[in-house]
Amino acid sequence: MTISRFALAASAGLTLFQSQLAQAATTPASCLSEAEVTALVGYALPAVIGGTMKSCKPHLATNGYFATRGTEFLGRYAARKEANWPMAKAAFLKLGSTKDSKMVDTIANMPDEAVQPFVEGIVSEMVGSEIKPTQCTAIERGVRLLSPLPPENTAELVTFVLVLSDKPKPGKTSSFPICKTAA
Repeated sequence: MTISRFALAASAGLTLFQSQLAQAATTPASCLSEAEVTALVGYALPAVIGGTMKSCKPHLATNGYFATRGTEFLGRYAARKEANWPMAKAAFLKLGSTKDSKMVDTIANMPDEAVQPFVEGIVSEMVGSEIKPTQCTAIERGVRLLSPLPPENTAELVTFVLVLSDKPKPGKTSSFPICKTAA
């Protein structure tokens, strides 16, 4: 029963996740608040870090940051996943709501234990598949530079950068629908 729930969540979520960021941007009700983005980032960071470490391991020194401190660093971020999950799940469902509300309802009613591994797996694979071996040294350095920050500050910093960079050209929509706040 658990495997079939996981398979349903995986296929449903994959369908939602593939096109939702761009499509959701055209629907103001589906934009994400900065707090929701921060929760999504905070929840996803352990999968991002894990996927990056896995992809980059063959291309980095055995005495580098990932090899010597990566597991500890990843653990600090993983410890915050559960605190971020409720708002991250709501944001994930909001992104999917513009495509297929029945599918979103199905995922929303599934136990978190079935949905979480799927979300984490997709994030890890998406990140791992996008990293080029020539980027690994720079990524490792960036992670080392961010390592003194508490995980919640890193999530907020990433959100801050996303908000600043969310400036689509005239006539285009944002690829990540962050709600505009009044100045």
